[in-house]
Amino acid sequence: MGKRKTLYRLKDWGISRQRYWGCPIPMIYLEDGKVVPVEKEDLPILLPKDIDLNYKGNPLEKHPTWKNTIHKPSGKKATRETDTLDTFVDSSWYFLRFCSPKYKKGPIDEDKIKYWMPVDQYIGGVEHAILHLLYSRFFMKSINQYYKNINLSEPFKNLFTQGMVCHESYKDKEGNWLYPDEIEKISANKAVSKTDKKEVIIGPPESMSKSKKNTIDPETMIELYGADAVRWFILSDSPPEKDVQWSDSGVSSSNKFLQKIWDLNFQIRSRKEKKINEKLCVQFTAELDSLTLKIDKSIEDFKFNVAIAHFYEIYRFFTKNINLDISNDCLTDNLIKMMKLMIPFTPHMALECLEKLKCKDVNNWPEIKKDAIEKIKFAVQVNGKTRDILTIKKKTNKDEINKIINQNSKAKKFIENKEVLKTIFVEDKIINYILKK
Repeated sequence: MGKRKTLYRLKDWGISRQRYWGCPIPMIYLEDGKVVPVEKEDLPILLPKDIDLNYKGNPLEKHPTWKNTIHKPSGKKATRETDTLDTFVDSSWYFLRFCSPKYKKGPIDEDKIKYWMPVDQYIGGVEHAILHLLYSRFFMKSINQYYKNINLSEPFKNLFTQGMVCHESYKDKEGNWLYPDEIEKISANKAVSKTDKKEVIIGPPESMSKSKKNTIDPETMIELYGADAVRWFILSDSPPEKDVQWSDSGVSSSNKFLQKIWDLNFQIRSRKEKKINEKLCVQFTAELDSLTLKIDKSIEDFKFNVAIAHFYEIYRFFTKNINLDISNDCLTDNLIKMMKLMIPFTPHMALECLEKLKCKDVNNWPEIKKDAIEKIKFAVQVNGKTRDILTIKKKTNKDEINKIINQNSKAKKFIENKEVLKTIFVEDKIINYILKK
């Protein structure tokens, strides 16, 4: 019988790069051709500051003095390795240094590593899942061999692979790539160059790339709409694991919605107190608590687009009920709850609104009441037509629902004094009264 075996499928990896910026590779070349490591007391190797970047190739190779050194044990002349390490080398262990950034006795503090590691959640693009994640695991296993007391098999508990932001690409007839701000859209499938008005070739949406120039300068969009609107659009457009199709109109729409939220804040702050119906206040809060729970769960599951969809529900619910006999305190308390939920998505607007609402505990996540967890939407139908939507506790039996409908339901007027031929009841879903015609 064969034995189960884990294969990490590690492949040869060219870790050196011919560029100035990066971590110097700590190896030197002796005159006799031997390659030896830099002495421990000479680490870290510092890059020269008087570097000339105005030519192609590796600038460290052209530096007049930096690459020349002495091999101390032999006293012989030597030259430094002028390649620097690929950034994936550094980023494959940097999270360990975060545990003890001021530690000076070595690269990591074992006690702090044992306390903080492993990382609870790894979030990265697909290219990270291939290289960074794989080699982080390799580093962790190497560190376990050197630091016997750490005993960590994996650096990360959970992996979430995010999608990329995509945009159309543009080429002129000569095959030169053009930036989005260098073209003018005539229609969805037609565009021309701004300089010579010649038609350009529109490519399909794909991951933003400097080489294909299909990038958007975020500063331009932030100047126009603000960082909150840009962030809101990216998170709302699609699930985080899917690619986002960039759209200027989408950012504009996001900005318009956030403006509505801002106006809602003003409406509630300037609203005159109405006759208070305590029952309406309780129902209003229960509905908001139910939506709060959904947003909280969506954030926890990384379903940010779903969470944002629930924010639209909350806004519609506010606008629908703002003129009813609900107290200003009730509206304000629930608005504060909503703005706290929005902090991860739109921190600038949310915090400013909370300040105007005189909220002092902005760092506390909204408290979710237990009874809200148990509440569900329940449809009341008459001859197949929905006449009311009840907010009730889960597992409410048929008799209790009949009592609720007879006491306080919009559907009551459709069934009273009518002959009911049949009642269809589906727990936690619907009740449908079939009446004699």
